[in-house]
Amino acid sequence: MKLIIEVDGEIHDDEQTKEYDDGRTAELDKYGIKVIRFTNEQVLNDKEAIINQIHKFISRQVCLRL
Repeated sequence: MKLIIEVDGEIHDDEQTKEYDDGRTAELDKYGIKVIRFTNEQVLNDKEAIINQIHKFISRQVCLRL
């Protein structure tokens, strides 16, 4: 599985934008592409949590291949 990491600004709080993002995420999922989203706030203030979440995803993928 491939991974896309997105950093979303405040515009992604808009309901119409959320619906678009959800539809795009569902379409990418059909092709085996996982999207993980983080807010700008998370990137600026919680890098450790972001790294942990990415690490968990990668670890699960490695375990699935074994």
